[in-house]
Parts: sequence; structure tokens; C-alpha cells
Amino acid sequence: MNSTDPEQFEKLYRRLWQALRRPDDDDLSQHELQLLHHIPAPGAGTVKLVELAQHLALPKSSASVLVKNLEQRGFLRRERNPQNERELAIGLTDQGAARVAADTVLDPAGLAAALGALAKKERKGMLKALEHLAKASEAAARTPAAMGSRTNSAEL
Repeated sequence: MNSTDPEQFEKLYRRLWQALRRPDDDDLSQHELQLLHHIPAPGAGTVKLVELAQHLALPKSSASVLVKNLEQRGFLRRERNPQNERELAIGLTDQGAARVAADTVLDPAGLAAALGALAKKERKGMLKALEHLAKASEAAARTPAAMGSRTNSAEL
């Protein structure tokens, strides 16, 4: 492997990000989006407020404020646990599930246009190479040695 491969990949990744990133929506804060992504879809159950707070590393009071705001805006629902009145069960509404599904990092139309500009053979080859890179990255992330080398791009 060429020692400049990681640097070249990083430069290309940054160019793609700049060209195709989707503008942030003003309707939700980053914390609100993170919270929504950790709540089960409608019909898939609920989560406790304390679990959300722990998972997001937020004080329970902060998570509670976020949940109340998101409920008022129709993104989620809160219910008291019949077995323990102190517990809140939180689930996504259909509106919340639609918002989570629409939360993409890249602009779908821009990405489709960019991929459409490639010849079919180029597009298939590029997507296959990205699939191999994703699998290799996931495998590397599961190895104990990867934890120490993630900050050192020269080892890629």
C-alpha cells in the first residue's frame, strides 16, 4: 500500500462531503436528532427516559426537557408505565419515524445525480470497492489492535 493512500482517501472524502452534504435542518438540534434515533419505531416498543439519558450521556433532567419538546412537536409519545408510575415509556410517532428516516448525511438528489453521471460500469465498480472498504473497516474496528491505531492514519 502506498503511504499516501490514506491521505488521498481523506482528501477525496472531504471533497465528496463538501459537494454532497445535506444542509442541516433547522427544525431539530443535534441532541434532539440523536435522541430520536435511539427511540424504537412505532409498533417496535418503547424506551425508558433513564435509558435514553444514560445512552446519550445526558443528565436525566436534560433528556426530560428534550423529550417534552419533541412530544409537543409531535415526534414522540410518552406514557406512564402501568407497573411503575414513576417510569415513562417513550416511543416514536409516525411523524417522528418519518423524520428519523429523512435524516440523511448526504443530499439524496445530489448523490443520485453524481452517481448518474458515471458510466454504469464505473458506478458498479466504485460501489463494489466501497462495499469492500466498508467490510474491511468494520472488521478492523472489531479487532482490539484497531482501537489503539484509529488515531494514527499512517497505519491505515
